[in-house]
Amino acid sequence: MDDNQIRILILEFLKNSYDKNPHSYIERKNIIERLNIIGNELDRNIKYLEQKGLIDAEWFLGGSFITKINSYGIDAIDNIKSELIKQEIIEETLPNIINETKLYVDSKLKLLNEEILVKLDLIYDDLKLRDDTHTFSRVAYDCREILFDFTDALFKEEYLRDNEQKPTRNQTKNKLRFIVRSYSNSITQINLISERYDYIINYFNCLNDFIQKNAHPDGFKVTREDANSCLIYTYLFMRDILKITELEE
Repeated sequence: MDDNQIRILILEFLKNSYDKNPHSYIERKNIIERLNIIGNELDRNIKYLEQKGLIDAEWFLGGSFITKINSYGIDAIDNIKSELIKQEIIEETLPNIINETKLYVDSKLKLLNEEILVKLDLIYDDLKLRDDTHTFSRVAYDCREILFDFTDALFKEEYLRDNEQKPTRNQTKNKLRFIVRSYSNSITQINLISERYDYIINYFNCLNDFIQKNAHPDGFKVTREDANSCLIYTYLFMRDILKITELEE
């Protein structure tokens, strides 16, 4: 248990005792026996709750004490529980978003272009098995190539209008504009996608430029965090485009 959970246990135990007898104090040994909390953890959290004004305590030589909850502690129980639940939700939400994004994108890529999934799996293997700058450096390049493959797989010539020319493989931004335009009349949405793409591809290109120079006088190195960011950005961007293109399915 962490300290927040221990504090809730203590307050709830003291509140139950208060409901039975609002004038009685509870001894340290009784709390340890009933809540099965290690002595130093109990002492630390009792002092914290006392300093916060949520309990009243009397300390004795040798470290023993007696304590009881006060009105502030009773009022605080629900607030502390609420904050703990909120913290748990936050801690669970981000991993769930990332996991749901991966499952969604992977399911779409199986139908769109399975070779992209193979490349993504190779990135996972590299990040799992290797821990060197060369591996992390390659992820930026691989993610950029995946975005090229992705837009190639999504693009259809029927998206072109009038005398518009078919974009080349590297003209990813143009392909994206044609793709999104075919599914959305919102100029704002098209511009937001374009700005998002610029951010991501510029990040990839900057990393690749640093890598190709093979000399970093300022001590720059591509890190695991850089590689993780590349992979996350790629997945989130593909999800956004796929969500748009499925609106009329």
